[in-house]
Amino acid sequence: MNAPDILCAGMIVVDVIVDGLEAMPRSGETGRVSSVTLATGGDAINEAFAIAKLGNNVGLMGLIGQDSQGQFIKDRCSHYGISTEGLYADTDRSTTTSIVLLDKSGERSFLSERNASIGAYGPEHVNLDLIRPGLKALSIGSIFTSKPFDTKALGPLLKKAKSVGAITIADMVMDQQGYGLDGIAEAWQYLDYVVPSELEAQIFVGSTDPHTIAADFRKRGVKNVILKRGSRGVVGFADGEDVSCPAFDVPVVDTTGAGDNFVGGLVHCLVRNLPLAETLRFASAVAALSVQAVGAGAGLKNLAQVERFLIEQRVQA
Repeated sequence: MNAPDILCAGMIVVDVIVDGLEAMPRSGETGRVSSVTLATGGDAINEAFAIAKLGNNVGLMGLIGQDSQGQFIKDRCSHYGISTEGLYADTDRSTTTSIVLLDKSGERSFLSERNASIGAYGPEHVNLDLIRPGLKALSIGSIFTSKPFDTKALGPLLKKAKSVGAITIADMVMDQQGYGLDGIAEAWQYLDYVVPSELEAQIFVGSTDPHTIAADFRKRGVKNVILKRGSRGVVGFADGEDVSCPAFDVPVVDTTGAGDNFVGGLVHCLVRNLPLAETLRFASAVAALSVQAVGAGAGLKNLAQVERFLIEQRVQA
């Protein structure tokens, strides 16, 4: 396999998806649900799968356990042609496994174990030698998932990626560690794009104004800011442009991984240097397709599907 053109680094988990949960069963009872499915999850692997489905050469970096769940992840990566050279298998920790509970509306809640791989990912698990000349993009699945990674590995990883000419992108989650934006000050200067949800960004920055949020990240050194707004679409501040894109109206089955699939579509376009408006529309289409089946991005099939969807949306407009 050739060296990946794109690397995705960050959270990698196995999801046990319980669909159609109406209420938790009482003690001693068995509840009935529509389906129970084993699937991969976590922002980095969700992004990698989306990017691979769109026809790109992708590699995955992250921490798993040396267990059956870790092997399941490797097998699924092999299915999509994703390089696992950057996966570190820890013999002392289990692969993070989550129970994903889906209600009738497609909204989700999670149960996850405490002492698994998800929060232990750190610099000792990151091989900087995988950042080679020719790499087109490095996407960080979520900042604020692992403190050792964020505070010790993130800056050097992004710096190395910029040194070989790669585009750098990062999503984020809510800060449950308590170190905030200032706690990773070294890393911001090496980020070309930050792609948080609007709510996350509002909490981090302390403002509901998108322009103020974008200005705050830029002051820290980030070049471009894209805010995911859920059903309200997305707004991007990049290269002096301010572009909004509405969300597509589609039947929602499972919203798990919708934001990750959006980032996957975004990365696909960024490495092709497409205009911002076209990029946001394409990435929004990827996200819209991803939510139409159970599983993180299961509704997304391939590039041809996305292209057909966009044509159909233009005809209907």
